[in-house]
Amino acid sequence: MKATIMDKLYITHYYYPGTDPWKNIMLLPKEEAFRKAKELADLHPDTTSFGRFADFENYYPARKKADAFVRERFIGLGGKPKLEHPFSFTLMECEYLKEWFNSSDKIIIDLKDIPDDRVSFTLGDSCALIVHGEEPVVLTKKMLLERIEACNGSTETFFKESLGKCAYVEVQLWDICYE
Repeated sequence: MKATIMDKLYITHYYYPGTDPWKNIMLLPKEEAFRKAKELADLHPDTTSFGRFADFENYYPARKKADAFVRERFIGLGGKPKLEHPFSFTLMECEYLKEWFNSSDKIIIDLKDIPDDRVSFTLGDSCALIVHGEEPVVLTKKMLLERIEACNGSTETFFKESLGKCAYVEVQLWDICYE
């Protein structure tokens, strides 16, 4: 059987050593989220990945706005998210995020194993785009595959032509645990 583009695609979630990658601070009640953010920022003051928690007053509303924007667009495209806030992944590998988390700890999931209506994609970091006044381009799995196909099936060409100044394609997993 001939391999397809889908057979080659996977998503990656980098996480800080010793943390539970299937916990999302945004799924906690607001007061608990702020308490947890302070705890994590205090425990890891010199790590890039927890810097957003040191500035949670600004990060929290921006993340909330970005998640709501992407979720609403995804629903409009036929998505059926089970969560209010997704788990964030990247399409394929991303050296930038690997360094950001200062870790090789990661979860990798074959994209073909995730139901189409539970995963969306943005060209770049959705929260960073929203903070800078840009609307993220939200794609379904089908739309993503069509764009890659239009690049002769090359993910490298797709990344080069689609990302511009962005470091990665952000993946929003709208369901829990596909390990």
